[in-house]
Amino acid sequence: MRRIPKQTALILGCLILGMQFIPIAKRSENGKAPGRHMQETIDPQVGAILDRSCEDCHSNHTRWPWYSHVAPISWLLNRDVTKGRNKLDFSEWSREPVSANARMEICDAVSGGSMPLRGYTLLHGDAKLSEQDVNLICDWASVTEAQASAASSNAILTKTTGDR
Repeated sequence: MRRIPKQTALILGCLILGMQFIPIAKRSENGKAPGRHMQETIDPQVGAILDRSCEDCHSNHTRWPWYSHVAPISWLLNRDVTKGRNKLDFSEWSREPVSANARMEICDAVSGGSMPLRGYTLLHGDAKLSEQDVNLICDWASVTEAQASAASSNAILTKTTGDR
């Protein structure tokens, strides 16, 4: 009778050990330079929130924790990060213009609670978004391109004149 649990444990142990030798696609940073953090690219307050809660899956600034090297968890994390970058890659935002629609999709995802992923926030408590965080993101997202350009120009002008 005790033989079955021991054999099952041995088989499971061998399977888990064997999984460590199954290669996954290299988690490269898409062969691209990491780009700038969102805090350096957009409104600093909103950028800090997006960096804290989103950049691990939606940029080339992914921090891979120790458990990301252990199969089968490594497979799941690699899949989630790949899907996240394919959907939205903040590393590209400083290189190309971003549509108002893309910003509104971010607002929809965070206000609807689908982002950040629940499994991610369970392990990364600081990634949870407060109601204030969601409101800041949605307010930023609703700003038109013209308003965003004007605000950016004003910020640069203020920095330039403030340095004198």
